[in-house]
Amino acid sequence: MGINIGIDIDGTVTDPYGFIPFLNEIFGKNITKEQYTTLDWEQLYGTVEGDFYINFDNNYSYTYEAAEPAEFAVDVIKKLEQSDDINVYFVTARRECLKEITEKWFDKYGINADNIYLLGPVKKSGKALELGCNIFIEDDPNNAMDIAKNGIGVLLIDTNYNKDVECDNITRVRNWKEIDEFISNKLK
Repeated sequence: MGINIGIDIDGTVTDPYGFIPFLNEIFGKNITKEQYTTLDWEQLYGTVEGDFYINFDNNYSYTYEAAEPAEFAVDVIKKLEQSDDINVYFVTARRECLKEITEKWFDKYGINADNIYLLGPVKKSGKALELGCNIFIEDDPNNAMDIAKNGIGVLLIDTNYNKDVECDNITRVRNWKEIDEFISNKLK
C-alpha cells in the first residue's frame, strides 16, 4: 500500500515562527512567539502597503534562504523519501519567483527538490487531490481546513496561530517525530 504525502514548506518544513525576526525588523515591532496568533501579518503588524505579500517575496526573498528547518523535519523527510511505499510532494503557497531559492534551500539540507509545486495564492487542495495525497502536512489553519474538507487527512503542526482549528479529518501533531510515528503506523 503506497501513501502519497503532501507537505507544506513555510511553517511546516521550516520553523513556524521563523518569519518573526524578519517581520519585526521590517515593521519596527517586537512581536513575540506567544503574540504570533495569526498568519494575517496586517493584523499583527498594522497596515501593510499595496500587495505586501508579493512585495515580500520580491524584496525580502533572503528570508526564505535564511529559514531554519523545523526540529526533526529534515531527518523525517529524508526517511519518508527513502521509503518505497511513500511518494512525497511539496505543495507550497510560495510563488514561482521563489523556485530557485526554494530548490537551493532543499539542496542545502539534502532534501529531494524534484516534486515541489509553487502555487502562489491558489488553494492547495486542488493540487493535493490531483496528486492523490492521502495525507497532507500543514500549519496554516485555512489551508488545513480546506484540505481536510476535501477529504484528505491533515497532520496539523500545532502552533499559536492555529489553536482554534478542529475538524474530523485533522490530526494535531506537536513535531516531526509525531509525524514520523503517525506515518509509520499508517504503513503497518
